[in-house]
Amino acid sequence: MLSVLGVLGLVGALVVFASIQGGGSSTTTADTVTPSFTYPSFPSSESAFPTTTSDAASTSTSSSAETSAEQTTAPAGPQPVQATANNPLFGNANSGLPNIRCSLPQWVTDEAAATAFFTAARACLDKMWQPVMAAQHLPFFSPAISAPAHESEVTDNPCSGGNPSWAAVYCSANNTIYMPLDHIQTDTYGDRWYIYMMIFAHEYGHHVQAMSGIMDEEDSQREDAGAESDKGLELSRRLELEAQCFGGMFVGSSTVAGLYTNDETDYVRKDQYERGDELQQVDMHDHGTSQHYGDWYYTGQVNDRVQKCNTWSAVPGDVS
Repeated sequence: MLSVLGVLGLVGALVVFASIQGGGSSTTTADTVTPSFTYPSFPSSESAFPTTTSDAASTSTSSSAETSAEQTTAPAGPQPVQATANNPLFGNANSGLPNIRCSLPQWVTDEAAATAFFTAARACLDKMWQPVMAAQHLPFFSPAISAPAHESEVTDNPCSGGNPSWAAVYCSANNTIYMPLDHIQTDTYGDRWYIYMMIFAHEYGHHVQAMSGIMDEEDSQREDAGAESDKGLELSRRLELEAQCFGGMFVGSSTVAGLYTNDETDYVRKDQYERGDELQQVDMHDHGTSQHYGDWYYTGQVNDRVQKCNTWSAVPGDVS
């Protein structure tokens, strides 16, 4: 579950979207894994947002477990496979995203325009990932989107609570991607829509992990290992670096399709090497070093092959 970083939450230099899977040192955090997956930041001097409690995350976990227990028959159609390295998603060495040029509205930093932008982005990513999932007989459905002007306006996130410094977050409890404008550093990136698009593609990558069953297996293994144990944090890094690779696949495919210029693609690539754990002012090594965060992104960008993104079969030294 997400936990409160009460001390860090008061530090004025806390980055605007630090990477978190959990935080603090409470027993509850170590025992429970939140179904929430975040995107780390380019270092910023912005002040921290007020901390929140982790009660909502705890409630979400319990509700999900109860719902699963009550379900007696599986829904019709393809089912997720609770596995990581051997997940069917990686079954075809030639599986990759089709080169589709997204039709996106112009970026404007306000709630209505951003919602329209991310809605169009979702439609494009749906078209890219649906055939990939179908080919491997895995389920597919669109994620929900929330792009409010302020994070404080989010009232429907069952994964809320804990470190308030995240930028974007995917919550598997309700399959929603949250992109609050006051967290994605619009003051830093301005009209560079291609950065916001990469953040969204990363979070959509977590949605792919949820649909395939990868996320459930990671969650189970991490809970068994202890969320903040060395093994638990390594599992978190494998999940996050895989989402980075999936995001890179989108950028690479979209560059070929003509959505990104070469300069824009190069800017995105360089930006990924500035988001590692060592640059975040939180004591959680759960997303990977800047080198690995950038390298896994680039692996996706230049290869556009799902199998190349299988972080679960990588040696520990490649996911540190």
